[in-house]
Amino acid sequence: MKHEKILLADADPQMLGTLTKFLQGLKFSVSAVADGRHAMEALKATEFHLAVLDLKLPGYSGLDLLSYIKANSPRTEVILFTGQAEVESAIQALRLGAYDYLLKSDLRLAEFQAVVGRALERRRLSQSNRKLLQNLRHTQKELARQRSVDLTQVRRIGEALAVPLTWEQLFHGLLNLIWESLSVSVLGMEFQGADRELSLEAYRRHPSVSESEMAAFKDWLKARFEQECQGGQQAANPVDMPKQLSEMLCEKAQAGAVMAVVAAAREVSFTPEERELFRICVLQGEAALKNLVLFEEVKTLAVRDGLTGLYNYRHFWELLNHEVELSRRYGKPLSLLFLDLDNFKVVNDTLGHPQGDVVLKTLASYLKTAVRLADVVCRYGGEEFVVLLPHTMVEAAMIIAERLRQQISELTIPLPARELQITVSIGVAGLKDNKTGADLLDEADAAMYRAKQSGRNKVCGPQDLAPAPQSLAREA
Repeated sequence: MKHEKILLADADPQMLGTLTKFLQGLKFSVSAVADGRHAMEALKATEFHLAVLDLKLPGYSGLDLLSYIKANSPRTEVILFTGQAEVESAIQALRLGAYDYLLKSDLRLAEFQAVVGRALERRRLSQSNRKLLQNLRHTQKELARQRSVDLTQVRRIGEALAVPLTWEQLFHGLLNLIWESLSVSVLGMEFQGADRELSLEAYRRHPSVSESEMAAFKDWLKARFEQECQGGQQAANPVDMPKQLSEMLCEKAQAGAVMAVVAAAREVSFTPEERELFRICVLQGEAALKNLVLFEEVKTLAVRDGLTGLYNYRHFWELLNHEVELSRRYGKPLSLLFLDLDNFKVVNDTLGHPQGDVVLKTLASYLKTAVRLADVVCRYGGEEFVVLLPHTMVEAAMIIAERLRQQISELTIPLPARELQITVSIGVAGLKDNKTGADLLDEADAAMYRAKQSGRNKVCGPQDLAPAPQSLAREA
């Protein structure tokens, strides 16, 4: 559906002009404004299908306009533009009801077009659902009471799933809401997270359903779930359902690699209204699923380094302060390693920054697998990395550092131009009484510089501590 009305608000004239021409080229009706006050005037005068707003606008901010839209024109979808340093504001915008946010620094027109299309498609779907429910109310007066119950339940589902939820809360909440909304004999859901480590299942049954019938339903749903996970390929041995469970409802909800399959069954056929209500419930669950996936991605962006996937500088300080507090509270040792790639500037200057990025990612990947699960690896900045070693004396940390140094020096990194070997200089420090996390980092940093000054590819610890024996380092 073209000629849909879009409000575009951005204080950057070049961005405003580019996006206006782009959207108009897609046959949308665009109202472009450069500040929040004109945007507010436009919202009061016209109901837009979609508002694309910069978070930072003169007059009224993007969040101010979002709050106004959700209070006065809830059918209008909202997309926010944000900068790299405004991730927390983006999270707040999602909680207030924004459909999505885009980083200006990473904006691509193809991605922008796709997000706009999905936002408008969700609005159309919402309108279709509302129209369908209105038609049911008008054409089937004898079912008015039941439809009222259905609508109330749809609202309950929307309200229950609109708030921030954990995976478990979303999973069990959706199942309970469907069980309360429809008269079914059995109900079940199979769920799998993106990392395949989070796998959930839950089932409900009416007392009249036997254990053997319930077992058959479970087998059927598990087979259907595996079928969906394999791209919809037909199961080799389909399960025959008992007559009491022969009438089935089944829907899939998916957000990227996150998958859920929901099914319900009974002996009596489902009415078209019940089938639609079931579908609406699952669609609401899918919308909540997508929001939760996006919320988790935003949280990851806030704490992870974009190149290496390690914890970033900001999150490192949060972790450091937390570990220092635990060390003080429970009287446990805490050590820190400060690693710096030797002669990394030469790699960038001779091979180029893309190949330098490969070196950094390779080192990060090695460090993640070379330390204990309790240890924390972070990218401190540039070619510098830090490793927090809870419950580790500085003497043991020296042995660990020597092992890492030795194994890193033996790594071979295949690059297009040639194979490359790297070395690191490592500084080691242990938390002392009455010292802060910043003191611990400074001591490890100073030790790393001594390793650099003494020839690189070395490990240095506190000046009053002897170097780690290399024979022990190989065994650590």
